[in-house]
Amino acid sequence: MQDKIGVGALKDIEVLYEGDIYDLACLLLKVHDAKDRGTNCRSRHTVNGLAMAYSLLADVERDRILEVFKGHGLPLGATVEYDEDLE
Repeated sequence: MQDKIGVGALKDIEVLYEGDIYDLACLLLKVHDAKDRGTNCRSRHTVNGLAMAYSLLADVERDRILEVFKGHGLPLGATVEYDEDLE
């Protein structure tokens, strides 16, 4: 099982419009970095957590989002990271 995935892997994933999942993942990375500034923490969403966040934000059933993710072979338990942090 892959435990990390680069945000760039989400560019072609679409639930409601082109780039929606990638845009949300980038926003969440920035929000986590801002909240974690000055601490020893590094918060990240999992792919499954990204589905939950999208579901709450867009009022779309989580199962619908998970089906899209599974169709693209995304590892649901992997954390979403900046691409450069995986190198």
